[in-house]
Amino acid sequence: MKTSGEGAQRISYCLKRKPIITSLMNADELPAVLATESNIVFILKTDIFIIESIVEQIREAGKLSFVHFDLIEGIGKDKTGVKYLAEKVGIDGIVTTKNTAIVEAKKLGLLTVQRLFVFDSVSLDNGIKMIKASNPDAIEVLPGMVCQRIMDRIRAEVDVPVIAGGLMIDLGDFDTALKSGVIGISTSSKDLWRWQDENMA
Repeated sequence: MKTSGEGAQRISYCLKRKPIITSLMNADELPAVLATESNIVFILKTDIFIIESIVEQIREAGKLSFVHFDLIEGIGKDKTGVKYLAEKVGIDGIVTTKNTAIVEAKKLGLLTVQRLFVFDSVSLDNGIKMIKASNPDAIEVLPGMVCQRIMDRIRAEVDVPVIAGGLMIDLGDFDTALKSGVIGISTSSKDLWRWQDENMA
């Protein structure tokens, strides 16, 4: 399966020189996120009351905003919810485990990252089937440390950029993930944010 389209290329380009994605866990951390040199922000937890303000500030900082669709509070987990985020809030992309959300988001012109939790060979098999069905622009594998074990299998099955996420907390994790062939990592570690600002600008 070949998927390296415009969306995949755009995400890959954003991460080429700045491969660390800042993950926003709560609104209090937004000033720190905005001050980083990262090109992409994953908004992991937020709600309908503050999402517009967060996305606007991220846009003004020159970064792309991706909302974790499964975790946002106050918005239905359906096609209308995706449309609201795309047209009303103005997000650049979504992160989700849901195939239906990926398909709808692509119709609306959003960038798409499908989250894949890999616990064993069965979850990997099922995840690859989902990726083939939804055709996302990129996938985020959690926990990120498993990427070194499964990248050959993923490459053999799909042509989708891979991001390592979950438990990416220090430079060793970052180096190991990049050596496995991922295009970037997502992390809430401020130490890694600072390292990128100092070394990858």
